[in-house]
Amino acid sequence: MKVGDLVKPGEGHGLRNESYRTIGIVLEHYETSEHLNEYVTIAWNDGDIETEWPDYLESISEEG
Repeated sequence: MKVGDLVKPGEGHGLRNESYRTIGIVLEHYETSEHLNEYVTIAWNDGDIETEWPDYLESISEEG
């Protein structure tokens, strides 16, 4: 998953199948470090910008 990818809430995501949270775009991607697992910042279709873990997202399309 990288910046520009379109995503939607995947299995295990608390907002899966909610109409206000159907699609988002990856704004930032952070690799796994010594203290944190990989995570991304998503701009969602409802205007929220949130930190998410890729394991709970499904890719709709991948940029490039």
